Amino acid sequence: MEYNKFIELLKTELMKVCAEGVKLKIDTVRKNNDISYDVITLNRADECITPVIYIRQFYDNYCNGEDIGDIVQQIVNLDIENRNLPELDVSDIFDYYNVKDKVIIKLINRSQNEKMLKTLPFKEYLDFAVVFCILFEDNNNNRATSLVSNDLLDKWEITTEELFEQAMTNMKFICPAELKSMNETMVELLLNDDNVDDDTRSDILKHLEEDDTNYPMYVLTNTKKMYGATAFLYEEELRSFAEKFGDFYIIPSSIHELILIPESISTSEQEMVDMVKEVNDNQVEPEEVLSYNVYKYYADTGCVGIINKIKNIPPSLLKY
Repeated sequence: MEYNKFIELLKTELMKVCAEGVKLKIDTVRKNNDISYDVITLNRADECITPVIYIRQFYDNYCNGEDIGDIVQQIVNLDIENRNLPELDVSDIFDYYNVKDKVIIKLINRSQNEKMLKTLPFKEYLDFAVVFCILFEDNNNNRATSLVSNDLLDKWEITTEELFEQAMTNMKFICPAELKSMNETMVELLLNDDNVDDDTRSDILKHLEEDDTNYPMYVLTNTKKMYGATAFLYEEELRSFAEKFGDFYIIPSSIHELILIPESISTSEQEMVDMVKEVNDNQVEPEEVLSYNVYKYYADTGCVGIINKIKNIPPSLLKY
């Protein structure tokens, strides 16, 4: 069945089981890097936040033989499950002084988000755009973020520069930097992965211990593991790393983390460029890709340059 016909079938079947007063809506949400997804929302009049349910996964299941009735029940159950989560308070979003301590920054690719950036306040850094989000959290670690738009900034009656200064101050407390070796990071993932059996886990851990000193790589993110690539702007952490290792390369693993590789032990720049492309194309979700470039931190100047061996462009040194 064609995708559009499946959406109509799904809508028809869902309407049969929706409670009175529930308004079913098929919509499109636009994500980072101009990626869009079709979603379902089941709206109730007394709610200011409505969970969204992505359609594509259910279409794939249907194409693989799953019954439409089972899919409808899964969506209903998922909607109920999401509504049982504690509700986040977003009622004060229009009052800057109530939310200013919740504003954080997010680093995205500028050229891949030109359309979205027309509606957002942002600052340029290298080939990135620094955009702003309001972070909502509760005591159960449930989180939601909302991008700050030009319209919202106008309502707040502040400038982009003022917002940037406030957000950078907040980041030190809300999202402090976290630097760990690649092996430490892998160990954490293994220990928390219930799908890996004990023998396999033990073998991998032993291999990681043996390899740790041969090719040290480090993961720089923040304590929330969310939008950790903003560490590009954490001057103290970058300078501290350079004091220990000298010049180093920065690999944009995703919008959530960076990989730091000391120049003294790194492979060729071209190999790193190739590695970034392979990882972005095959391992990172499209909306979480940050860049296909490789970057270099110069210890003597405290500047970051773009290394682009494909076009053979000299590094551009842009000081934050």
